[in-house]
Parts: sequence; structure tokens; C-alpha cells
Amino acid sequence: MKNIIYSIYIENEELNLSEKHLYTKIQLKKHYDKLIEVKQNYANICNAKFIVYGNDTYYQKFRKKYEGLEFDVINLYKIHMLERLSNEYDNVLYLDLDVIPNTSENFFEMFDMNKLCVYAPNADIESWSQKDRKNYKKGKVSFETIISHKDKYSEYIKAMCKRAMLALDNIFDSNYLIANTAILGGNSKVINNLKYSDRLKDLINTLNKAKEEKLFGEEISKLFFANNEIFFHYLLDKYNIDWFNLPKEWHTYLMTKDKITKDLKSVKMIHLINKRFEELWQVLDV
Repeated sequence: MKNIIYSIYIENEELNLSEKHLYTKIQLKKHYDKLIEVKQNYANICNAKFIVYGNDTYYQKFRKKYEGLEFDVINLYKIHMLERLSNEYDNVLYLDLDVIPNTSENFFEMFDMNKLCVYAPNADIESWSQKDRKNYKKGKVSFETIISHKDKYSEYIKAMCKRAMLALDNIFDSNYLIANTAILGGNSKVINNLKYSDRLKDLINTLNKAKEEKLFGEEISKLFFANNEIFFHYLLDKYNIDWFNLPKEWHTYLMTKDKITKDLKSVKMIHLINKRFEELWQVLDV
């Protein structure tokens, strides 16, 4: 069996970056070598090839095709590459650059590669902050007010966007699960069931129509945008593609306010969204 693990590193060259995006850029660049090293070591454990893709001519061609989607083109591209590599390899595992493998267990042997393996949290109203839930249920604040305080990257916003797109296909009993595509695995057959690249233009058209229809109101619809996680889970639901929700220990992500503690030593895959790599290296002793 031919296995491959891959990541993507394309430096954000936008001008006037926000403080958050500038911090991300600096941290990824500073810790690049170690982030690559830990993935290469894990690929060796999995008897897999490891490749990191960058800002090459193939990416530039892809980016030009979907010009106007700004930074999120990179995230659309990673799913495209998942599909492309599935034409050459039996099993494919994608890891965001800020994902740190922390296990000697072989991903390809631990999970059924006949299913797309991805962690998808349930992003319904219960995912809101306790304060928002309490105030909304008591009628102290409106739905629109709560939504106005969220940004487009909120898991809840993404889940609602997915639901709005599915509603246009007359699928109304969909759930609030939304895939986090920082870790994605599967074999060539199930990956190709997505037909992601062939359907990408249709996905964008459906998204734009969902924004226009405003099924859940204007306040939330204006936050909908071309996002790989929305598109990915929309395809899973619409076409009933077989998938497996990874245990949280195989995709534990840490946000800005999350603490980096010794408990992380027992986690298999750490997705360090907060980019506090120095603290993590100390905890893991790497």
C-alpha cells in the first residue's frame, strides 16, 4: 500500500495584515523546521511518504482560477490536493502545518480508510457561550444580536451555512456537524467520491445563492463565505459519503484562551490554532 502524508505552507503575503494574522505568519515561519520534522518523523512511523507543498506554479494556477476568494483559496487548495494525491496513492493523510503528531500509532492502521476520517464537532446552539445561551433562552437578546457578535469563522456560522446550502437541495433534516479539515484521511476511492474539484464551481454558486436567499435571516447570511469546511461537509451530507468522526484525542485543537498543559502528552494529534509553539515544545519535551 502506498501511503502519503502532506502539508501545505504558503506564506501570507497580504499587505496590512491584522495583528492576529501577522502573529500567525511569524510563528509558522519561526517554527517551520520543527513543524516539518515532527511530521516527517510521524510519516516514518506510518511507512508513508511526506511532502510539504508550497507556493509553486501549480498553486498559482489554482489561485488564479479562483481569484477573489482571498486567503481562503489556500484552504480550498488543500482539499483539491487531497483529491489529486488520491489518484497516485492508496491512502492519504493531510495535516495542517500547525498540527503536531504526538503518537507512535499508525493513523492508516488505526482507522478504516474506506471512510473519510475527520473530526466534526456539533456546532448547534449548545456550542454558544453559556452567557449567550442563557440570555437567548430567556429572551433577553435576539438571535440577530448574538449573531452580530460572531465572525464568519465561527463553527456555528459554518454549520448554518452548510444547512442553508442543503436546504436549497430540499434537504432540511441536516445536522449541525461541521468538519474541521486540519486533519483529513482516507483511501483513494472514498476521496474521489467527493468529486471536489469537479463540483467546486457549483459549490460556490450554491453558496452565493444561499447568501441571497437569506433563509436564516440577513444577519447570519451575510457572514457566509467560500470555506473549505463548509463545502467539505456539505458534500458529505448531500451525497451520503461514508465518513468517520475522529475521536477528539486524534484532533484536539487549542484556541487563543486555551491553556497548554501536561495533559496534552496523552493527545495523539494536537492542532495548535493559538500558535504558542514554544510552550508546547516544552510540554512535549521535543
